[in-house]
Amino acid sequence: MWLANHLPGQAYQIVFASNPSVDWSMTVFAVIGFVVELSVSLALWFFPLVVARNLLRSEERPPPASSDVWLAMGCAVIGLWLLCTSLPALVIDAFVLGSTLNVSGEISSSLRQNISYCVAEVALSTWLILGATGFRKVFWWARTAGISKSVD
Repeated sequence: MWLANHLPGQAYQIVFASNPSVDWSMTVFAVIGFVVELSVSLALWFFPLVVARNLLRSEERPPPASSDVWLAMGCAVIGLWLLCTSLPALVIDAFVLGSTLNVSGEISSSLRQNISYCVAEVALSTWLILGATGFRKVFWWARTAGISKSVD
C-alpha cells in the first residue's frame, strides 16, 4: 500500500529530475533512491518472515499477554494517535489566538470552541496514554455490572 502511494511521486521526481535544466547528478540521485526504495519494499513484501527471523533471533518465547495488557496497550496507542492529531491543532489555534488578540483584542466564538475541543482531546489522549489502567477498571466494571459475585 505504501509503495502504491509513493510510487507515482517517485516517478514524478525522476521525470522532473530528468528535466534538461536540472543537473544530471540529481537524476542519478533520484534513480538510485527509487531503486533502493523499491528493492527494500519488494524484499519486505515477499520475504517478511526471513527478515523477521534475522532481526528477532529468540530461542524462547515469552508467555502470551493477557487481555488486560492488550486493552491497556490498545488504549495507549489510541491515546497516542489522538494526541498526535490534536496537539498540532491546539498549537495552531493558540498561535491564531495570539495573533488575533494582538490585532483586534477579542476572541471569536468558533476559535474559542476549537481551542476548548482541542484541550479536551489532549486531556482525553493523556488519560488514555497514562491512565489506561483506570479505563480498564471502568471497562471491566461496566462488563460485569449486575453480575453477583457470590455463587450459591
